[in-house]
Amino acid sequence: MLSYISVQNFAIIENIEVDFKKGMTALTGETGAGKSLIIDAIGLLLGDRATSNIVRTGSNKAVVEGLFEIDNTRIIKLLKEYDLFSDNQLLIKRQITQTNNNIIKVNNKTVTLNQLKEITSLLADIHTQFDTHRLINPQTYIEIIDGFNDEKTEKLINDYQLALKEYKIQISDYKKLQKSNDTLYERLDLMKFQVEELESYDLQVDEEEALTLEVEKMENFDSIYKSLNEVKRHFEDAKALDNIYFAQNSLSSVEDFSENYKELNKRINEAYFELVDVSDEINNELSKLDFSPKLLDSHLERLNLLESLKRKYRKSVNEIIEYLEKTKEEIANIDNFDDLVKEQEKKVIDSFNYLLNTSNELTKLRRKTCNFIEKELISILDSLELKKTVFKIEFINNVPSNYTDSSLFLPHGIDEVDFMISTNVGEPMKSLSKSSSGGEMSRIMLGLKNLLVNSLDLSLIIFDEIDTGVSGFVANQVAKKMKEISNNTQVICITHIPQVAALSDNHLYISKSVVNERTRASIKELTGDKRVFEIASMISGEKVSEAAIESAKELLK
Repeated sequence: MLSYISVQNFAIIENIEVDFKKGMTALTGETGAGKSLIIDAIGLLLGDRATSNIVRTGSNKAVVEGLFEIDNTRIIKLLKEYDLFSDNQLLIKRQITQTNNNIIKVNNKTVTLNQLKEITSLLADIHTQFDTHRLINPQTYIEIIDGFNDEKTEKLINDYQLALKEYKIQISDYKKLQKSNDTLYERLDLMKFQVEELESYDLQVDEEEALTLEVEKMENFDSIYKSLNEVKRHFEDAKALDNIYFAQNSLSSVEDFSENYKELNKRINEAYFELVDVSDEINNELSKLDFSPKLLDSHLERLNLLESLKRKYRKSVNEIIEYLEKTKEEIANIDNFDDLVKEQEKKVIDSFNYLLNTSNELTKLRRKTCNFIEKELISILDSLELKKTVFKIEFINNVPSNYTDSSLFLPHGIDEVDFMISTNVGEPMKSLSKSSSGGEMSRIMLGLKNLLVNSLDLSLIIFDEIDTGVSGFVANQVAKKMKEISNNTQVICITHIPQVAALSDNHLYISKSVVNERTRASIKELTGDKRVFEIASMISGEKVSEAAIESAKELLK
């Protein structure tokens, strides 16, 4: 249960602290006073997304902090897994800044929003007016059903969605192969021609660069020959090598007298042999140097051919070589195309069957849940003055029969359902979305929430005006049902119905005032005469009569 909440700089709330108690707590007050803001703040603690526009004008950040007492073994296990467990208490803190630099802490440790949602999904449920509106939209019914077996359903849905993803990949690859088959053989002749052409040229990696260098050498033959010959002449005319050799011999005669002499002699010796090697290389390069006009023409012709191929294929020579190899592979694949298609078709069929089996398991679980809902909801609706109501959940059969048809596989399975209801004896069943009044919708949703709380063992449920559209005796029955729920689960409800407020164990009044030209919400617990007066004002309106006060006292007995 929620035992404490602190809200700071949250819209019109400057600073509010509330101690919540067991049982049923009613939140009342004028429209716009801030009742829904309290629920919104609790929603943040339970994992709702936050935006910077909730930060009170003039403040840097909004802070919401709440303390929950927990005894749910699943929550405790999860907290221990995340190393967040602390003496059966759950302290949640949300900090929202103007720059959307938001911080979430659980038991003083930072967590992600997804982690917070995972924990609190086992803790509480918030009913808003939007939830009741969901009953007029059949597309939300699957989500409502799945909420009753959240753990089992979540695992099956995850398995199903993974299977669906894999199936879509396989079917996409299969359809691409089929589509390519139409144009494949038209391309085959072209590819074979290109392979034959390119193989005839015997292209080599980095060939163009090597040829270009050779051509440059030939075009600069005279300059190269002159330079190399000049170097050779300097070596021979000056007897440079002989002089170095004699110098080395002279130094070797005294090298024993100094380590330094020995080192210098070593270096001269190394230099001598290095220069001898250079001289030999120069002579070798001169001997190889030859100018052949015929060879130059051949190289230039080859370069022209390479340039032509580059323009034709719009690729470099190395890229053309890579293209050749890939094209040969593709031709080989085409030759084995029928085998490829059959292999891919088998993958599609296998993934289809696995996906269908997974979706069928999901359907079985949902049908079991629906049987439970149908049976239990009718009993609850009877106590809410919807007597003799007939309620059925109708499954629309969408079983795919063609393994290439993915259209019937929806994000959450193959199931589509409709809530069918008859609230009057003798009247045919009609879709809930088209046949029920606002008051009936409120009671049906209250019944579903009652079942949900019991099914998931939630410790807190919050009702935001679930009693909309009811009055009189029906309102009293709604109040009794909420009170009944509170016997096992903490209930917090926003209400404008006096019967609901009167049956609550605790009564909180939210009001707003202007202080220093700023609107500010405040909250206080009502007891005794103040509570009587508030309920009387809910009965009679702005002017509280004696009769309303007496009626309020009667309701509170």
